[in-house]
Amino acid sequence: KQSVDARKKPEIFYVYAVDVAVPKESSILKKAKGGQIAKAPEQKYIFTADGTKTLSFRPVVIGSGPAGLFCAYMLSKAGYKPILLERGASIEDRTKDVKEFWETGILKTESNVQFGEGGAGTFSDGKLNTLVKDTFGRNRKVLEIFVEHGAPEEILYASKPHIGTDVLADVVKNIRKAVIASGGEVRFHSKVTDLKIENNELKGVVINETEVLPCETAVLAIGHSARDTFEMLYHKQIPMEAKAFAVEHKQAMINRSQYGVEESKILPTASYKVSEQLDNGRGVYSFCMCPGGYVVNASSEEKRLAVNGMSYHARAGENANSAIIVTVTPKDYEST
Repeated sequence: KQSVDARKKPEIFYVYAVDVAVPKESSILKKAKGGQIAKAPEQKYIFTADGTKTLSFRPVVIGSGPAGLFCAYMLSKAGYKPILLERGASIEDRTKDVKEFWETGILKTESNVQFGEGGAGTFSDGKLNTLVKDTFGRNRKVLEIFVEHGAPEEILYASKPHIGTDVLADVVKNIRKAVIASGGEVRFHSKVTDLKIENNELKGVVINETEVLPCETAVLAIGHSARDTFEMLYHKQIPMEAKAFAVEHKQAMINRSQYGVEESKILPTASYKVSEQLDNGRGVYSFCMCPGGYVVNASSEEKRLAVNGMSYHARAGENANSAIIVTVTPKDYEST
């Protein structure tokens, strides 16, 4: 792992944790003092996809954001030949549509910063870290898959791994190609508008209000912005549960706060993390920390505004794109 220790400015250090293979490991560990040497934990992820019933139809994955894309990828590698349905455009066409929107304000409601291959994450990169303890090796596996498909190898050891929206577009495309090469199918401009349910069993999904695709297994990976799809699920009486959610400086200021200088040719663009649990039960924390990034228009509906933050691989933008979040529970909006 590589990180930066800036606690005693102006003395700033790179800190490395190095994983090595040595003979007589147990003997070295016995002599180790001060916690500088420890046994590296094994974190090899094992994908278990063995079911108890034979599928009559190929599994369907709805949505090609991070959840849907990785779901289709793992299923395809396991030989299930999934069908991945995405309401928006491919990354190639979507990139053109987003650029046109930012330049002209002309919005395509099915191909924008939120809808399309890769999901909203394609244009809000910077969140390749998690507070979840990785006891199964899943986090490492995700990063390895990214690297296998074109991401910089540095994300495997950086303490706060980052790809960049510009690089991520190619990575997403390469993962799609891998799904297809393993027998899967990826279909764009294929919005799921209804579900065929008989005797409480899924029989198929309706695409674009006309085509019926038979299936008995479907994964809903539709993100948070597909409000029309959630409305359809509500009318179909699909059980859904409300959950707590998060309501959303200049980079030079963050650099100055963390390093004591606004610019450095040696140090990376500075980031930070804040987390606090208040006495009233609300959590306050930082989210979507994209150092050196941009605030972008992420609308997906006419006459509605949504903004997001993203950063390119170089992290050369002037904004830190950090949001300070407060927990909002279902009780806060039950009466509305």
